[in-house]
Amino acid sequence: MHITSENDALDLICARHYGRQAGAVEQVLEANPDIAAVAHRLPTGLEITLPDIVAGGGQRTVKLWD
Repeated sequence: MHITSENDALDLICARHYGRQAGAVEQVLEANPDIAAVAHRLPTGLEITLPDIVAGGGQRTVKLWD
């Protein structure tokens, strides 16, 4: 759980919490669908769930050739 401060942005929150983990912002948005409609700068005091990140963003790798 993260509670936003003044001028917080979702990508910066994810970078601080997860580092450079691919797909982190997308997975946080999936866990918090209501914040997608909020402006780039999040309002102060907003509670955001920071889920455990699935490596690769939950995307499936397809092998084209055997």
